[in-house]
Amino acid sequence: MTYKNTYAKDVESYFLFHVGKGIMLSPKEYELIMKWKSRGVPKEVVFKGISRAIDNYRKKIERSGFPRSLIYCASFIEEEIKNYSYRSQTESAMIELKPNDFIKRVVNRLANLIASEKREMIRRHYIEARKKVSDLINLNDEGIFKMLEEIEEEFYESFFQSLPESEQERIISKAEEMISKRSRFMTERARRESVLAFRNEILARDYELKSIISYN
Repeated sequence: MTYKNTYAKDVESYFLFHVGKGIMLSPKEYELIMKWKSRGVPKEVVFKGISRAIDNYRKKIERSGFPRSLIYCASFIEEEIKNYSYRSQTESAMIELKPNDFIKRVVNRLANLIASEKREMIRRHYIEARKKVSDLINLNDEGIFKMLEEIEEEFYESFFQSLPESEQERIISKAEEMISKRSRFMTERARRESVLAFRNEILARDYELKSIISYN
């Protein structure tokens, strides 16, 4: 099977799995899929758009069912593509900065977060993250962005571990629930990584945590 066919089949399978059996995609829908493929859009971005479209359909249109056409999902997928493109461009711009200059900007961002954060428990985690980032100043290593990602991962892990056990269980349960319908398509490693990603998303949302790397 060619990569092209695999891409279309995977998107089709993901959509049909979520909306139910008995639906066949139209030629126009296949054309949409192949346009996303030709633009280099990762399948995961398309999947995320489909999930958002389904949530919107059920909440705003107030129906208990699901959209019966991939065309309904197209605008949500395009929005996710824009978000994905923005993140990619932002990361490229970050990498183009001299490592030392970039680290100083992150340190300053964290200083501002610490100054504005009124919750002492969260301030402590920002302070610890700032110490780790400050240690990277003058390192001038091309792998600086990866190091920052690791510090951000440690930030979320440290914050999660500081929560009461009952709260940890609630968050993990919610994260697992968010991937329950798609877990059959995942390897065990992908499942663990997805639960971790959604765990961090829930932490950021529920506790209003700010990204260490982002300038927004």
